[in-house]
Order: sequence, then structure tokens, then C-alpha cells
Amino acid sequence: MMIILLFTLVALVLFATSYLLYAKQAIFFSLIPNNNTNQAFLKIYSIVHLVLGLIAIAVAVIDSKLIALFYLALLLISSASFSILLAQKMKKSGD
Repeated sequence: MMIILLFTLVALVLFATSYLLYAKQAIFFSLIPNNNTNQAFLKIYSIVHLVLGLIAIAVAVIDSKLIALFYLALLLISSASFSILLAQKMKKSGD
């Protein structure tokens, strides 16, 4: 029961993040330059977060600890890659 609740919450957070990355890009353009490359970067990660949110719902329905752990590893890898790439883009804009 707890896995269902937590993964539903994770899915909601991922859907909200996906919306912010896709529709409210001006928030991020205060940190990185506003150009076509960065717009594409934000849209791609918006889709990634949307897909991860949908997978979170599937993991909640399946309710398997092993699948949940693999999903969490995938989520951490995605989060790390987004954070590292965003930090690199912020560093380039500061030069």
C-alpha cells in the first residue's frame, strides 16, 4: 500500500515538473540563455519527466519491490543527467 501511495506522489511531482519544463520555460531562462538549443533541452527533459511519471503510475499498479528499485535507479540517473547538464549550461552563461 505504501509503494502505491509514494509512487503516485512521485508521479504527481514528475507531472508538475514536466509542465514547468514545457510551458513555463521563462523560469529557467533566468538561469540559462534563451536560445533554440536550450529550449530543445528543456522540452526533451519535459518529455522524459512525463514518461517517468507515467512509468511511476505503472510501477505503483504493479506493486513489486524489485521493479520499484529499478525504477528509482532510472529516476536517479535521469535526475543526475538533467542536473549536470543544466549546471554546465549555467556555467557557460556565466563565462
